[in-house]
Amino acid sequence: MPKPSPRNGAGSHPAERSRPDKHDAITRAASEMFLAEGFERASLDQIAHRAGVSKQTIYSHFADKEALFKAICTELTEKLTIPLRQPSADIDLRGALTRLGEDTLAMMLRPASLDLHRLVTSAAHRFPELGRVAYEAGGKRMIADVAALLLARSRIGDGLPRPLTPPQAETLAEQFVGMLRGFHQLRGLLAVRPLPSARRKAYVAACVDLLLRGA
Repeated sequence: MPKPSPRNGAGSHPAERSRPDKHDAITRAASEMFLAEGFERASLDQIAHRAGVSKQTIYSHFADKEALFKAICTELTEKLTIPLRQPSADIDLRGALTRLGEDTLAMMLRPASLDLHRLVTSAAHRFPELGRVAYEAGGKRMIADVAALLLARSRIGDGLPRPLTPPQAETLAEQFVGMLRGFHQLRGLLAVRPLPSARRKAYVAACVDLLLRGA
């Protein structure tokens, strides 16, 4: 069914015109509503009200609720992996992997991130597409970015002991991301006190060492 199109401002939220960045307001409000109500119960009407925009404005940015959820997962992953997508010659490989590891662990242990993980895992059996969207926008995207970096650096012989094939680079990337998660995320999900920051940094350094030696 075609979505209604407001005319002459009709149907617009009264505060909408004063918001300079509707996209960010919508994704922020959607994150809050998904965590508070769950994916199934959170409605676009609630999200529009919380963001201070009209429902039609949400549709102008996102096709549906699922697309909105995917955008949230994608933006979170992109913030972590931006340094990996710089020209490879400009990146210190060990430094880039270390920064990614430390930022990833910090992100995983944030209360909002743990709540989002619980939300996805609890809803995925009823909404398999939601689980696929979350994986493709999150873990799969991070693995692809790490693999691309490793492949590029192996081809110029800098930072890695041997050239890699694409499947080898992908395997190493998946192993690295899996090592980063370790039991840190599980402890967070179970409300077990996290390791001190210094120990997490040492853990990330050890993961990077294993990756570079194993390559």
